[in-house]
Amino acid sequence: MARVQLMSAMAFDIDKHESTGVADPVIRVLGELPGTAQPFGIHRVYKGSQGTYEEVLVLVDPDGTVIWESAPRYVELRGAMFEDLFRRRVEERIPITSGAEHVLVFYLDGEIAGRIPVFIDAPESVTSAGVLLEAAETALKKGSICWIRIPQPDGSTLSRPAWYVQQGAKLFVVKGETEQRLPNLEHNDVVSVVVKSKEIKATIGELTCDVRVIGDEEEFERIAALGLGTRLNLPDGNAALERWKQHCTVVELTPRG
Repeated sequence: MARVQLMSAMAFDIDKHESTGVADPVIRVLGELPGTAQPFGIHRVYKGSQGTYEEVLVLVDPDGTVIWESAPRYVELRGAMFEDLFRRRVEERIPITSGAEHVLVFYLDGEIAGRIPVFIDAPESVTSAGVLLEAAETALKKGSICWIRIPQPDGSTLSRPAWYVQQGAKLFVVKGETEQRLPNLEHNDVVSVVVKSKEIKATIGELTCDVRVIGDEEEFERIAALGLGTRLNLPDGNAALERWKQHCTVVELTPRG
């Protein structure tokens, strides 16, 4: 077992961070893929035994090929009672051939302390089309809550957390006075869903979703039954199914793309 654990980490676009103050958790590529990475930062937090460790970071593409390995550096940890933050700026012209999810691996003294997913943002690349959908679908499978941005009649937009049932790329939410309140969700044709990665604890993207109310009774029951296994801490257990039938609406959200 490694003497050091990676507690958290993020790779983020430096230009976005310097211009807006927001750490956008992506490596950005300008133009068409294949291309080269724009400068990015890596923040990481380690916890482990007191001492000096040789750190090497490795970026791996979706095929498992190492496309970048950092020069060794030494990091000093204060001891197992502490969590130590380190920052690094990467300006090498790393070749990026795929817009799919990469992996950043953290080695200390030759042992893996941890790894994180790395998302590629190539907004000008036709090749990368659909990658956000794939990354979002993967993140949603690992999570339990998304954030829905709902336009309101007065022109404002409400942002509300929602638990969901996932079926492929589609999400289904149960809304109502006795469940989760998502005002006017069913009265919109389109809403935005903000997807956050449970692993890197950051937003990976925002999906534009078409809205459909589930009116068919059989489909309602099928989705609601799946919701019994998804909804945490149900106060009434399986009896929630009858409560949802009487007081709630099931809404389907289908990402565009």
